[in-house]
Amino acid sequence: MTLTKKPSIAEILDIKSVAVVGVSPNFGYYWVYSMLQWEHNLRLWFISRRGGEILGHKILTQIDEIPEKIDYAIIRVPYTIVPQTLRECYKQGAKAVTIFTSGFSELGTEEGMERENEIRRILDETGMRAFGPNCMGLMYPKIGFAFMPTIKRLAGNVGFLSQSGGVAITTYTAGVESGVGFSKVFSFGNQVDITPQELLDFFREDAETEAIGAYLEGVKNGKKILDSMKKLADRKPIVVLKGGRSTEGSRAAASHTGALAGSREIWQAAFRQANVVTVNTVEDLVATLSIFSLSPKPKTRNVGLIAISGGASVILTDLCIEKGLNVPRTSDDTIKKLDPLILDVGTGLGNPIDLAADYYQDQTTSEVIRIAGEDTNFDSLIIEADVHNMHQVATIMDAADVLVDYWKVMAKAAKTVVKTKNKPVLVVIPEVAYPIPRNDAWNIFVDHGLPVFRNITEAVSALSRVCDYYETKEERTN
Repeated sequence: MTLTKKPSIAEILDIKSVAVVGVSPNFGYYWVYSMLQWEHNLRLWFISRRGGEILGHKILTQIDEIPEKIDYAIIRVPYTIVPQTLRECYKQGAKAVTIFTSGFSELGTEEGMERENEIRRILDETGMRAFGPNCMGLMYPKIGFAFMPTIKRLAGNVGFLSQSGGVAITTYTAGVESGVGFSKVFSFGNQVDITPQELLDFFREDAETEAIGAYLEGVKNGKKILDSMKKLADRKPIVVLKGGRSTEGSRAAASHTGALAGSREIWQAAFRQANVVTVNTVEDLVATLSIFSLSPKPKTRNVGLIAISGGASVILTDLCIEKGLNVPRTSDDTIKKLDPLILDVGTGLGNPIDLAADYYQDQTTSEVIRIAGEDTNFDSLIIEADVHNMHQVATIMDAADVLVDYWKVMAKAAKTVVKTKNKPVLVVIPEVAYPIPRNDAWNIFVDHGLPVFRNITEAVSALSRVCDYYETKEERTN
């Protein structure tokens, strides 16, 4: 068998013509809707033995009916004809494919493993690249290439790789809702060809990517992937959600993608050594990536806190300290500037800055944010946007319709601090009640490019992780 030189990840991302092989109403024409939902310049070809038409596009019955060479193919056919389909895609010019089909090594059977080995042999012979099998493959928002329908398009500076297609979908969806844009998303499944190590190495050099997230269950060459992670973390932050941390989780991972998840303690030690940021949930993954993506680097762990409630201020302070952040006292100069603005009884200016009823005045709150942002004692700000409290008061005052303008004033002030003082400003919008006004506020802060969080713990924990990464990186550089 002659091995053919394979194109790099960067080379296979030069895509202009795509074939989707195996479109079917049984799957709701999933891939058709995915690839047609955004405006783009990709030329799309849909293949099914049934033929017909979908969304104004003719469905061809054979791959060789495509009247041009293709760059990429998405394969969704029964596993019995995946090998034949691979060869036909290669003859049509495809440099790479997504093999969505399952039924291979993840089954843990000899038959499944042999089917996967046959795919590997074909790829080695042809030089064609493949994500999968058993995966979602590639999403590249910049060029309009998607692997899920009915989602927002937001290209950005975060790269993501995932052993699980479902986690890739969830992370992209949650990230975009939080204002996090993605450069590329890779779902690699069973790793018959393209491995997480190769994707990590690609992201290290990719000019469109500044921070990386990853979901891993198990890898086939642990030492190499950890070496790649260390090299990547020396240059760009990487946040990893490791699946299979428990014995039961390891068993689930083995049945999911055929992965051996390995010892939790060994992985944790290896991640610490490589300066890899670790999280335990998708929510914390997105929260941490949002700071890396949307905020400047915090100079220190010193945080200024702005809230409406004395109780919330206490909770914020405790959580900051417990997570290794500092809550220094507001400077005397800042207190002198704040004192004339704050008129209500029950306020506090010493950090946290507890505004009590003065919080209801948008000009007062925005000025407090500006002044606090200037305080050299604070290198980050956390602002609690109490939608539930504001909605209740605005409702009895028949002023609920002006709340959107209130949040816009606050968001503008916060973004000004980011731009002029080069400090992170995090916005917490507690998930308490009133989902519609809460969603309105959330979208306003997202539109201003600020990282937003569902609760105080999420924000404080994410900021602490970000500080951990930068401090370790600086220590190892010096």
